[in-house]
Parts: sequence; C-alpha cells; structure tokens
Amino acid sequence: MFKSVAKYGPGVGVGIALAALAYFPTQGTRVPTLLVALLLGMAAAFILNQPAFKSGNDVLAKPLLRIGVALMGFRITISDLQILGWQPALIAMAATFGTLGLGYLAGRALFLPRATAFLTAASVAICGASAALAIATVLARRPNSQVERDVVATVATITILGTIAMVLYPAMCHYLNLPLIPSAVFLGATIHEVAQVVAASDLYGQAATPAATTVKMIRVAMLPIVIFGLMMILSLRDRTGLDDETHEATVPVFLLGFVAAIVVTNTGWLTHRGILALTQISNLCLVVSMVALGANTSIKGVMALGPQAVGALLVQTMIIAAISAAGIGMMIIMN
Repeated sequence: MFKSVAKYGPGVGVGIALAALAYFPTQGTRVPTLLVALLLGMAAAFILNQPAFKSGNDVLAKPLLRIGVALMGFRITISDLQILGWQPALIAMAATFGTLGLGYLAGRALFLPRATAFLTAASVAICGASAALAIATVLARRPNSQVERDVVATVATITILGTIAMVLYPAMCHYLNLPLIPSAVFLGATIHEVAQVVAASDLYGQAATPAATTVKMIRVAMLPIVIFGLMMILSLRDRTGLDDETHEATVPVFLLGFVAAIVVTNTGWLTHRGILALTQISNLCLVVSMVALGANTSIKGVMALGPQAVGALLVQTMIIAAISAAGIGMMIIMN
C-alpha cells in the first residue's frame, strides 16, 4: 500500500490541486472550467511528466474520464422530454445527426483525417468537450491513432466557439424578437456545452432555461447511439480489410454505465438530491481528467494539427446553427 501511495500519490495530488484551482474560481461565472483545467494541465506538463508524477497523472486521465462520461447519464430524464413535446425533440435530433453527417464531410473537404473529422463533427453535434473526450476513448484504440493530440486542440477550439455562441445567440434571439420557446430550443440545439446552454438561457431570460437545457440533454442522449454506430463502422472496416490492422470491437464499459445511469435516473430510485450529487461528481471527474490530458499533450503537438481543424469546427458550428434555425422556422410556421 505504501509503495502505491509513493508511486501514484505525488501525481494524483498535483493533478487534483490543479483541478481544484480550475474548478472553484470558475463556479458561478461564465469562465469555461474545462478549458481552464486543460490550460493548467498543459502549463504543468513539465512537472506532471517527471517520473515521480507521471504514474499518478496517468491514473487521473482515462479512468476518471470514463467515469465522468458514464455519470453524465444521470442528467437525462424522460419526464423533461415528455413535457417539451415532439417538435423540439425532432429539431434536436435533426441538428445532431445532420451536423454529424455534414460536419464530417466538411472536415474531410478540409483534408482532415477521418478520425479527426468525425471527432470534431461529433463534438459540435452532441456536447462539446465532453463528447470529444468520449469519442476519443474509442478512437484511441485504433492503431497509430493520434487522437489524444487532436482532442486537445478540439476541446480548446470548441470551448472558445461555444463561449462566443453563448453570448451571441441570446442577443440574436432578442434582436429577431423570437418567442420564448423557439429561442430556448435554438439555444439548446446549437450551443456546445451544457453549462454554456444554461448560461446562454440565463442571459436570454431564466424562463428559457428548462426548455433549453432539456433540448441540450436530448443531444447528449444521442452519445451512446453515435458511439455504438462508430464502433460498428470501425468493426466493418476491419472485416472488409479497409484498414491495415485489425481492431477488436468491444463495448466500452463507460458507455454501458452511461445507459445504466439513464435507466436508474428514470426509475425514481434516486432522490433529486442524489441525482444532483452524481452529476456534480461527473463534472469533477471531467475536470480532473482534463488536467491530466493537458499534461500529456505538448504545445508543439497541438500546433501540428494545423488550421484545418479550427476551420472544420467553425463550419460545423455554422451547420448546426443553420439546421436548428430551419427547424425553428418550421416550428413557428406550424404553430
């Protein structure tokens, strides 16, 4: 036991301290916590990559990331989806899968590798940095994968774009004099992070927050479907010999945990306070794992990705906004 503490303790201690430094000052503000955690991890890479700290930092990376993603399922409740109705749900799903398909094609048109094009499209389509991290855990199993480098650049860029949208979109809805529910649906169907959706709907007016958050969670609920689809595509490529090396398709445990969390949340077994606690634990796990991920990535590696990924994320952000706007227009006409 003492050997384990000596081996992992220093890295775990520094990583948690940096995560706390990112988490607590940003609570109640519009500062993106995950981006701050990423930058702190990158700044402390020279420490966390030393032999005395490396083992502990690795412990904080993938295991906590998978736990954090699995616990995200506790945010999704069927009752909220039923209250909202079918039109906003349809808009959210159309925005998700439309962006996934068109966004992937846009990434390939900008000469991104297949994995990176899918990673950026999925992060925009579903839930920003959290989706990027979840998708990366699957893509990282591929031979010669560079996804750990790509995911850092993706997280940093998409957080910045989401922050801009968080401020711009509520003002745009007010300027266009859109009704409350269509505005809330647009915010939830377009902005990347859950926290950014909450902040944007608060800027628009607190009455929009429940509907905007529910629409956003519909997009989050598409995460297991997208990951299962990705796994099937990778498995098919292996069987048909399209890839040089084979890859065994196994269902990630964190994905099963995500689905199980959705089921448990909707059975009524947990109190509202218990669900909030588990959601908070999910947030903390993602922040700590982001520090570790930042420490494992060099600035040189991020810059090597080039401007194509930034351009792809910008185009994909415009795609999801266009699809959502079209859906909102049809919703207003039909009602």
